[in-house]
Amino acid sequence: MDIHQTYRFPFASYPAIRLLILLGTGIIIDYQAPLPTSFWATTFGILAGIYIISEWYHQVSLRTTSFRIALCCYLGMIITFGGCWHSFFDYRVPPPSAQLLNSYTWEELSFHGSIQQIKPTASGKYQLDIDVDTTTFPNDISWAKPYTLRTLLDSTNSPLPPKIKLGHRITFTATIYPLEDPSNPSQFNYKNYLASIGIYTQAGIKTIHHIAPVKTSLPGWSDIRQRILDAINNNFSKQTAPLAKALLIGHKNELTREDKQAFSRAGLSHIMAVSGLHVGFILAPFWVIIPFFWTFRFGKQLGLAILIGFLFFYAGLTGFSASVTRASLVGGLLAYGKLFYKVRNSKNLTAVAALIILLLNPSDLFSIGFQLSFGAVYIILLVAPVISIALPSWVQHRCYGQPLMIVVISFIVQLGLFPLLAYYFGEFSLVGPFANALVVPFLGIAVPLALLLLPIGMLFPEAAKLLNLPIEYFLQGLDQLVTVLAHWPGSWIQVHIDSLLFFGIWAVSILFLAALPIPKLRWKTLILLLLLLCANQGKSIIHKTAPQKLKITVFDVGQGDAALVSTPNNKHFLIDAGRWQPNYNSAKYILLPHLKAQGIDKLNGVFLSHPHADHIGGILELINQIPIDTIYNSGAIYNSKLYQQYHQKAAKKNIPIVPLSAGNKVTMDPSIRIFVYGPNAQEHSANMNNSSLILELIYGSTEFLFMGDAEQEQEKELLTNYPRLMNTDFIKVPHHGSKTSSTASLLQQTTAQKGVVSLALKNKFNHPHKAAIRRLQKYISALHFTSLNGAAVFISDGQDITKQPLK
Repeated sequence: MDIHQTYRFPFASYPAIRLLILLGTGIIIDYQAPLPTSFWATTFGILAGIYIISEWYHQVSLRTTSFRIALCCYLGMIITFGGCWHSFFDYRVPPPSAQLLNSYTWEELSFHGSIQQIKPTASGKYQLDIDVDTTTFPNDISWAKPYTLRTLLDSTNSPLPPKIKLGHRITFTATIYPLEDPSNPSQFNYKNYLASIGIYTQAGIKTIHHIAPVKTSLPGWSDIRQRILDAINNNFSKQTAPLAKALLIGHKNELTREDKQAFSRAGLSHIMAVSGLHVGFILAPFWVIIPFFWTFRFGKQLGLAILIGFLFFYAGLTGFSASVTRASLVGGLLAYGKLFYKVRNSKNLTAVAALIILLLNPSDLFSIGFQLSFGAVYIILLVAPVISIALPSWVQHRCYGQPLMIVVISFIVQLGLFPLLAYYFGEFSLVGPFANALVVPFLGIAVPLALLLLPIGMLFPEAAKLLNLPIEYFLQGLDQLVTVLAHWPGSWIQVHIDSLLFFGIWAVSILFLAALPIPKLRWKTLILLLLLLCANQGKSIIHKTAPQKLKITVFDVGQGDAALVSTPNNKHFLIDAGRWQPNYNSAKYILLPHLKAQGIDKLNGVFLSHPHADHIGGILELINQIPIDTIYNSGAIYNSKLYQQYHQKAAKKNIPIVPLSAGNKVTMDPSIRIFVYGPNAQEHSANMNNSSLILELIYGSTEFLFMGDAEQEQEKELLTNYPRLMNTDFIKVPHHGSKTSSTASLLQQTTAQKGVVSLALKNKFNHPHKAAIRRLQKYISALHFTSLNGAAVFISDGQDITKQPLK
């Protein structure tokens, strides 16, 4: 008799993985659709009651139905526990203490606490994180509630004391600043980031009254970390010390934005996130001496205690980040198995580490570090054995076998992490595998030696500095290598993921590679992979056959203008480029991040309405960072350094600058028409605002009018020259709602139903003017102020214009 057997995955061998999947499911459900903790707790209680009754009934009757009910309830209990746990610890809900403090926004309060972080910013200021234990409100009301406060110190007004250190006690007066949600699409959510690290209030330091070191018998983590940082400063030069701090203890506060980006593009950013690589360097010597602990009584317990002590100390130095915590937990569990002759299953132990981290903080599931760390480990655990089998033995045992394995594994990890890297960073390094093969072997020597020299540096500074010279030269070479690779043409590519289905395809692809040695499982995963690929292709076909739309995004760039137009045929152009000020421009922090997030790697044009810095502020950054087909301007000549620099840079990059004037027509996409209504080619006003480029976009029966900074002089000219063409559906209100613009005659003639006023909430021009607001509200039914509501996104299908919520 034939017995038909099908392959069943041995879930019983991986209980931690099973629990992790179920717990993670509950956490994700509550994250995506937040529910009250009481709902989750009630559901858990009901399922627990049914589970107990079903188990009892199964014991009595031995019926399979009751067993299945009990099993479903058991699985549901784990999921609901995950949802309840996340709901209870959800960092997005500010605690009552934060709500009280934020009610004093723009008021001065006094604080007393200890310094936990000191970080210089790109603008020359200092960022200090303070563990506050006492707050003094007006009328000398003292409040002894502990919390963490993010503060900003402007060194031009109040210089940073030269001897300030981590762990020092500080008393100061500061003004509470508001923490606001992002006002632009794809903008970094600073408020959410601070909440994820337990900070809900920020303030600007006005006066530092007192700073003093802590007098305690036992040093705290901040004090120990400061001593380590001082030892690194002693052992390394000023050039390499910031890199050494990042490499040895994950302290990246002193690295510039450009340094971090260079390491990312070279595929080496992971070496600065202290993780399994560094923990492996600590474990390696211990692994060699494990047999020694087997030789005497209680040796195994002593060995485990020593190792746990080392791992805990090192994790504390790094701030207990997800990557080092994961690596330390897995390393400790593996060492326990080795010492006590227990079965060691790396896949299951890694899941145990993830479970512990999620039980401590369920929101870690959504952190980049957690996802990249555990993702990389599981890719290695699943795929490395398959690669090892595939590589011929004569290759593995040659001198180049190990470096080749490093290259292959690094390539697989980079490829395996592609969706996460693309989703979070929008970039993918092509030289990463080869850079890792070159750098990682040397790190295996440099990192342990540098860590060993740190305590020596505290006792014998000069001797440690001398012994550290080889590592100093290595870091100098590493810095130069990263700079070369990051700027090497083709070393990295910009990527974009616009479908969450891609993550499913990615996960099943990894499982398919892991299942290659198991024929029955291999075919099942292949079928699932093909089904997902078909679903993705179907989604793509539906998207292509759907009616195409015009999308206009008016950004919140403060007291300036910038709008992105995305046409039905996938052309993209900007109308103005935001503002500029020292150490800041709108393109760097608002426009380019959005373009990258949307997968836009080229601009078909940039229209600059006039040469004031609040409209051309980001053009230099755009020219440097993204290909541009053509720059269009008003033809007005302006005596400013920014104006001259962008002309010079455009000429150097062979980007044509085309002046436009009234009567011109620009063809950017055959589905839309772009008409130019200003400025007048024969008459240029001495007031640059009245020489603004005025554009009308027409898609189907919908019309969009962009007015630049035109004032009443140019508005009058416009109405005289084009009286029959002024009827529009949307208007970008001229000159930020000033008194001298948006005249009643213009608004009455244009009959726009929707309008956007781009301006800052607090500006030196006191825009918008009350008279202008009255006129705008009289003639425009749907008015949007970026100062109040942030950016605005409008969609046109050729018939109607709809406003979309920000994502």
